Amino acid sequence: MAPGLAMPSEPAHWKVLLVDDEPAVHDVSALILADLHFEGRGILLLGAHSAAQARDVLARETGIALVLLDVVMETDDAGIALVQHIRETLHDHDMQIVLRTGQPGMAPENEIVRHYEVNGYALKTEVTAQRLQTIVIAALRGYRHARALRTVRSPARLTPMSQATALARQTLRQELHADRDGRAVLLQAQPEVELATNLVRGVELVASWKSAMGPLPAARVGELLPSGPLRRRVVQWLLAQGCFWARAWQAGTGCALRVSLPLVGDSLADRAVPGLVLAALRQAALPYGALDLLVSEATLFGGQPEVRDALTTLRAAGVTVTLVDFGGQTISLQRLNQMVPDRLKLHRAFVREVRRDPERMAMARSLIALAQTLHIVAIADGIASDDDAQFFKWEGCDLGQGDPLAPACAMADLADWLQHGRSISH
Repeated sequence: MAPGLAMPSEPAHWKVLLVDDEPAVHDVSALILADLHFEGRGILLLGAHSAAQARDVLARETGIALVLLDVVMETDDAGIALVQHIRETLHDHDMQIVLRTGQPGMAPENEIVRHYEVNGYALKTEVTAQRLQTIVIAALRGYRHARALRTVRSPARLTPMSQATALARQTLRQELHADRDGRAVLLQAQPEVELATNLVRGVELVASWKSAMGPLPAARVGELLPSGPLRRRVVQWLLAQGCFWARAWQAGTGCALRVSLPLVGDSLADRAVPGLVLAALRQAALPYGALDLLVSEATLFGGQPEVRDALTTLRAAGVTVTLVDFGGQTISLQRLNQMVPDRLKLHRAFVREVRRDPERMAMARSLIALAQTLHIVAIADGIASDDDAQFFKWEGCDLGQGDPLAPACAMADLADWLQHGRSISH
C-alpha cells in the first residue's frame, strides 16, 4: 500500500479510540481533533470510559489506528492490562498506543517504556491542543508505515529474485574476486561530533564500491552478497581498515576515537564473523569501546539466536552496537528493551531541516527522550544546517553528524586534521 492512500475499508476516517474515565477529557479531545486531517482523512473518535468498555469497542471495531489510553481507571493498572490485551491477546502490533496519565507516580515512564509495547507516553498536564494533534498525527504516520511494511512483507507479495538483481549479484561477485587489495573501495570518514562541546568523539567509516553498476554503498553490497567466504572477506577488510585508522587517529591525537563500521554488524548471523571481529581487536590492541558496529533494526530485532550470542560475546569484549535509522520503522519499545543497543541514530527524516516542521520536531524530541530514558547515546544523523545543530544541542541529543559540524573527508585528511587540533565551530 503506497503511503498516502486510504485503506479500502476506511476511505474517509482514521479510527482513534480514546479510553479515559474523565468525561471532560473526551469532550476536550473531541473538540481538538474535530477538524484534524491527515493525508486527506479526518479523525473518527471512538470513546470508552473504562478498560472494560474499551475491550468491547476493540471486539466490534476493526482498523483502529490509535488508542489514547489512560492508565488509572477502574483499577490502578487498568490501562496497562489493556495494553497487554491488545498486544498479547489480540496480537495487534500495528495499532499505536499512547499512554496519557494524570498520576505519573502510579505508572512511571521509565518502567512503562521498558516493559510494555507502547508507542508514546505523556502527562495530561503537558498535553496542549497542539501537542495532542502532533501526538495523533505522529501515531497515524507510524500506523500507516507499519501497515505498509506488513503488506510489502506479506508472503503473497514475495517474488523470485529479479533477473536484474541476479545479474547485479553476479557482477559484484566477479569484481570483488578480482579486487584482492581493496582498490575498488572508496573510504571516507564521517566524524561524530559531541554537540555540547563541538569535539569529535567518533568516526563512521563510509564505504562505497566502484563497480560497473556505479558506486555501491555498503548497504547495497550487503544486499547483493549473502553469507559466505566473499562477504567474510569484505568484513575482514573493513575490520582491518577500521582498526588501522583507529590506531592512526589515536597516535595523532593521544586519545581514542570510537570507529563505527558498516556491514559488519549485519553479518553477525554468520557464525564466523564474531571470531573475525575478536581477532581484529586482539591484533590492534584497541582500548575498550574503540570499535562500534552499525546494526539495522532487522538484524538487531530479527530474533536470530546467532546474532544474540554474537552481540553478547562482542559487547563483553568492549565492542559497542549502534542501531541505525531509528524511527524509520514502527517503534516497538518492548523489542527495544529486550535488545538495548549502546547507541542509536535518529533517522534522517527526523533530523534534516527539523526546525521547519513542528511534527518532525515533536518526533525528534520523543526519540531523544526515549534514548535518554533507556540510557542510550542518541546521534542526530544528517544535520544539514546550523539551525538543525542548535535544535539537537538544546534538546540534549548527544552526538551529531553532518557537514555544518564536520564534513566527511578522506581518511588521511581526517588524521592530519585531528593531529593539528583544528577546532570545530558552527
